Amino acid sequence: MPFYDLRCPKCDKEFNILASVAEKSEKRIPCPECGSFDLKTIYKGAPVYIKNTKVPECPNRDICGTKCRNN
Repeated sequence: MPFYDLRCPKCDKEFNILASVAEKSEKRIPCPECGSFDLKTIYKGAPVYIKNTKVPECPNRDICGTKCRNN
C-alpha cells in the first residue's frame, strides 16, 4: 500500500496516510479533521541527490607529486 499526501478543501487540513489504491480511488479515506471524503492529492517532488563525481584538482600537486594526500 502506498502513502498519499492529501489535502481537504473543506477545512484545509493536509495529511499523509497509508491507504490502498482502491480506498483512494473510491474516496473511502476520510479527512482526520472534518471527516470529508472530498480530498485532493498533493503532488510533492521527491528528494534528489546528485553525487559530485568531479574531484577538485590539488593546487599543490606540483610540489608533492604522487605522494600528495589530496590526490
